[in-house]
Amino acid sequence: MSQLHVLAMPLQGRQVIEASAGTGKTWTLAALYLRLVLGHGRADTMGLKPSQILVMTFTEAATAELRERIRQRLGEAARYFDDLLAQRTPEVDAFLQDLSQALSPQGWAQAAAQCHAAAQNMDDAAIFTIHAWSRRMLSSFALQSRDLFEQTHLDNPSDLLHDLVNDHWRCWFYPLPLDAQPLLQEAWQGEPQKLLADIQKIWQGWDRQPQSASKPVVPEPQAVWGTYLAWLSPYQAKEQQAKQAWHSGVAQALLTAQANKHMKGSRADFFANWVSALQAWAEKDQPIPLKNLARFGLAQLQDKGWLQAQEHAVFALIDDLLLLLKDKPAFKDQLLAHAAAQVRLAYQQAKMQQSVFDFQDLLQRLHGALHADQGAMAGAIRAQYPVAMVDEFQDTDPWQYQSLDRIYDSACVEPHNALVMIGDPKQAIYSFRGADLSTYLQARNAAQSNDPKAVHSLSSNFRSTPRLVQALNHVFGQAPELFATALGNIDYVPVNSQSKELPLSDTQGMALKPLNVLYLPVPADSEQVFWAAPQHLHHMAEGFASTMVSLLQQHSDIAPGDMAVLVRSHAHAKAMQTALHARQLPSVFLSDNANVYQSEEAHDLWRVLRAVASPRQTSWMRSALVCRLWGFSLSQLPVVLQDAAHADVL
Repeated sequence: MSQLHVLAMPLQGRQVIEASAGTGKTWTLAALYLRLVLGHGRADTMGLKPSQILVMTFTEAATAELRERIRQRLGEAARYFDDLLAQRTPEVDAFLQDLSQALSPQGWAQAAAQCHAAAQNMDDAAIFTIHAWSRRMLSSFALQSRDLFEQTHLDNPSDLLHDLVNDHWRCWFYPLPLDAQPLLQEAWQGEPQKLLADIQKIWQGWDRQPQSASKPVVPEPQAVWGTYLAWLSPYQAKEQQAKQAWHSGVAQALLTAQANKHMKGSRADFFANWVSALQAWAEKDQPIPLKNLARFGLAQLQDKGWLQAQEHAVFALIDDLLLLLKDKPAFKDQLLAHAAAQVRLAYQQAKMQQSVFDFQDLLQRLHGALHADQGAMAGAIRAQYPVAMVDEFQDTDPWQYQSLDRIYDSACVEPHNALVMIGDPKQAIYSFRGADLSTYLQARNAAQSNDPKAVHSLSSNFRSTPRLVQALNHVFGQAPELFATALGNIDYVPVNSQSKELPLSDTQGMALKPLNVLYLPVPADSEQVFWAAPQHLHHMAEGFASTMVSLLQQHSDIAPGDMAVLVRSHAHAKAMQTALHARQLPSVFLSDNANVYQSEEAHDLWRVLRAVASPRQTSWMRSALVCRLWGFSLSQLPVVLQDAAHADVL
């Protein structure tokens, strides 16, 4: 891996730029875009139009920012060349200065014209999200993709899926004998929507990457039921034998053995409950969990230390029963596999009939269309977009990469074609936005196989202070193999800070440590090596809150809103907010998964609306009056509840 030189990086073939956060990925992308517009370092020196340069990222906000940053960069370059032509002193810009020197003075006029034209035509620029670009390609090349010209987005697929899974239940499960109904009750409590939840979990696995064309044959529910019956008959016979071998003396013998310390590792109260459950199973045909039944196999009891267990035939029969249970047909898995395939097929057919699509369809249909022909569609897209740049490439999944790999196949591309991938591979470890680490490494390895120098890095951080960057370099430098994988290593590239931000300092003007680690010592007077989770969470929340208070006391120019605390779960957020509230620090919990209707304010508003809708319900009226929205104190509440005027106002 070599350090990136923006002006020297080849703009052909496949190029990978690995960059940590704050190292100027967007600036680099805009600079490369400018080179493409001017044709710098390319065979087609005439340059490309914005409509010919494909730029992809993952969110609408990111596309808007990229469009504006590129437009701004083109405008700056146009003014720079205008100043050179007019012999005015241009604004200081090291990159534009180097770029102008790389061009001949005779080419400055053309460069200025190209930059002006490109900046004015940025509304036509091919800057898309991955999904928006996929949709555009499917509609633009509908003949090659065999997709519909006009389709609409399926905003709420849950209604369609609800109907389809109900149809599947009626079609396949209703015809089963009544004896099979307990199986459906055991598997999904007899509710189709629980079946749908399991189906969607399977679909998530299918949607991670393209599946092989050959799929295993899945038996239909009738065949599954037949296999289950073949197993059920000998199992019921063995179960009946075990129950017949049971007698009241067995329960007493078990309790006596436990009392005489012949049952290692069992508490008397727990053991008595287990014996009661076993007795209810044997005498009253009550169901018993498998793990409880397994406690009373002969081998298990003798292993616990009760050698006399062999005197009771029931325990050996329970062992035989447990052996049969190991061979119990996976009827739920088989029924689920069949349902997942059938409902999936029905879902795809329904969407085609209704001319609708969901977001996952866009990637999968484009992938299928590109791999269905001999490369005609890929060639057409490549001709439209000779160069593609993919931002945040570490979040690319197998569907997206295989489509790009098909379009910019090294066996088909011309010298003027390029695929530039920009991202931070360390972020792919967390699989954010469906990222797949193996896909990223596959893409990087493919680029290096064609050109060993095709992987570049950005080594200057413009966001973090020098001391923080040095601290992170030190921490990750202690474990160079930290990001090693089976497909290759993800190197931690040390970076240097170019930030102008001043570090925080205390009241004496001394710079604070940029990186601090809070940890708890081993619990005192305890044999435990680790703290229990609740205590650990409490102490860490208290420690963070105290640290934040200390920082606020030392810095008058810092407010609580300048601080952010990252948490893993709602429980952690609640603990953190509780600790901050105890110190009278305000806080706001921000979460993509938060539901406004679950907030305290929403519940209070619901109480008020319920009381307004049913004014004769006095209990509802009282509930509305005492909620937080009115701001009554505890001393005011008795007066409020007894005063009818407040109810009239409400």
